[in-house]
Formats: sequence, structure tokens, C-alpha cells
Amino acid sequence: MKRKIFDLLRNKLKVRSLTHLRNKYKRKFDKKVYRKKITSEELADKFRKMGVQKGNVVFIHSSWDEFYNYDGTPETFIDMLLDLIGEEGTLLMPSYPLIRKKGGTFSIKTTPTLAGLLPEVFRNYKKIERSLDYHSVAAFGKLARYITESHVYSESSWDENSPYYKLAEVKAKVFSLGLGKHHVGTIMHCADSILRKEYEYFDLFFKKNAKINIKKENGEIITKTYLTKEDDFYYNFTEKSHWGVVKKYFDSGKYKIDKLSNLDITMFDAEYVIHRAIELGRKGIVVYTDPDPKKYTFSK
Repeated sequence: MKRKIFDLLRNKLKVRSLTHLRNKYKRKFDKKVYRKKITSEELADKFRKMGVQKGNVVFIHSSWDEFYNYDGTPETFIDMLLDLIGEEGTLLMPSYPLIRKKGGTFSIKTTPTLAGLLPEVFRNYKKIERSLDYHSVAAFGKLARYITESHVYSESSWDENSPYYKLAEVKAKVFSLGLGKHHVGTIMHCADSILRKEYEYFDLFFKKNAKINIKKENGEIITKTYLTKEDDFYYNFTEKSHWGVVKKYFDSGKYKIDKLSNLDITMFDAEYVIHRAIELGRKGIVVYTDPDPKKYTFSK
């Protein structure tokens, strides 16, 4: 019943989610409050203060709508990041495809991404590696191919073969920009993917067998089968439930929260977050409100 009401409101208000509707009106208010312009130099300095150095692996989640005080373009922002991490570094962004027709093909070269304007501009850069999966990742830099190449073998989108899980191995820094200070990102799903073979609870998130047609760079078309949830995790957690676990159980030294003019900036160490989420998951401590973890058995 709760989901039916939720969907009815979304359709009536013609918004993707009630969160997006709330953010729309919050943005109107914030634009009257936050007027200080942001330069690329200021953003670069903020990234440095949050730990970014030459040779780092950096993953970016973003909402370009919140960059309204930035005096640059998506290209100048991306170029600033690439200069910051240097030739030895690697930059990644989500790049899951916008497939307009049911049964349509995801072309690595031409299919746009649903992840927003910044990732769409980024995935069109030369020498980009784009992973072969429904939750595709775009990457540029020294480790781009290594991080993305095994995604095609993932049974779920966030398991050991995924770029998301590999972020832990390469000690990536995961940033959320303009998504609110409570946004952690999809790396939290790595715990579900890893633990689904150990516990019934996590297996509930992967009951659907889905297929996607993928056109590779050489023109070859493959069909990939992957495990997912019917509604793609959409109803299973809230900002409050997500952040409640982080604040209570995560080491605050492993993430940083900051702000530049109106822009919220959050950074998490991928290695810590992924392994901590797995550790907590084995104890039944999860970010999900549905299904209720109290109804299932976990090791103590």
C-alpha cells in the first residue's frame, strides 16, 4: 500500500521521486541565500584539503543542478579533476545507460547515461573505458581499464568483479557533490552483493534475472544476464536510515563533509566503507528499512 501511494504521488506530481520534488523547492530557496560564485581553483583547493593528491583514484557522484554558483562548465570541472590527480591518477563516474526501448541495446560508444550531465560529458571524453553492465561505470586514467574490464563477468552489478568493489582495492576516494551531506553512494550495495551467498536476507535483493544487450566498441553485440531487485533498491532505504548507520557505526575519520557556497561535498574512503558495510552486514546492521532485518538470522 505504501508503494502504491508513493507511485501515485510521483505520477500525479510528475516527478521522479518526492526527494527530487523537495530538492527542487529547496534549490529555489537556496539560490536566494547562497550567492557566492565558485571557481575551479577554489574547488581544486577544497579537493586537496579533503585528501586528493596526484596519482589518486577518484569516483564522483554528482548533481549538476547544484552547481549553479560554479563559474565553469562540466568540461572545466572535469579537466580540473584530471589535472589534480595527474597522469598516474584515475577518474571514474557512474555511466548507467539510458535505454529508451524495452529490449534495446546499450552501445558503449553512443548510449547516453542516466547519471546526469557531468557523467554524460565525461563519458564522451577520448580514451574513456566504459564497463559492460547495466550499472556501467566510465573511467579515465592509468587504472581505467583494470577497474572496468571485469564488470561484464559480474553476477550482480556490485560484486567482486565490479568497478564498485574494486574501488576498495585501489583505495579510491568516493565523492558526492550536490547530493546532500548524507549521500554515500552505490558502494554500499557491494556488501549486499558479497553477502547474498551467505545470508538469506541479502539474497532477497537479487531475486530477479534481468538481461541487457550490449554493443561493444568493436561492434559485437552480447547479451548479459545479471541479478537485481525488481524495483532496483528504490524503496528499500531512506536518507535517514542510510545516514543513521553511517553516523552510529562508521569511523568519522574515514569520511569528510564540507561545503563550498551552496555545494555540499562529501568524501568516503572506499576501502573502509565497503569492508565496514560487509562487517556490519554479517551482524544484521543494514541501511535498509525493507525488508525488516529483524525478521532474519545473522551471525553474531
